[in-house]
Amino acid sequence: MRIRFKETLLEVLSSLSPKVEARIKNLGDKIEITVADNGPGIPSDIRDKIFQPFFTTKPTGKGTGLGLSLSYDIITKGCGGKLDVKTTLNEGTEFIIELPI
Repeated sequence: MRIRFKETLLEVLSSLSPKVEARIKNLGDKIEITVADNGPGIPSDIRDKIFQPFFTTKPTGKGTGLGLSLSYDIITKGCGGKLDVKTTLNEGTEFIIELPI
């Protein structure tokens, strides 16, 4: 399945016009920050791990895998908020941050 995903990823990337969109909403008791892209999406086997410490899709020595883990801890434990991800293969990914006011 990994090889098939890489082939699909290359097909998507070659025809992509990259787009990133950020939105901020005041929901009364909380602020919602959404960052979305139109990239290849995140496969479910990876999506379940992206907030784990030291998980990375980069080659050995090319990343620590702490970025999303630290972000998750800061948002959820440090600020009492939520961090969620919604993704659809070949359509894009959306990260949703909710922070209490």
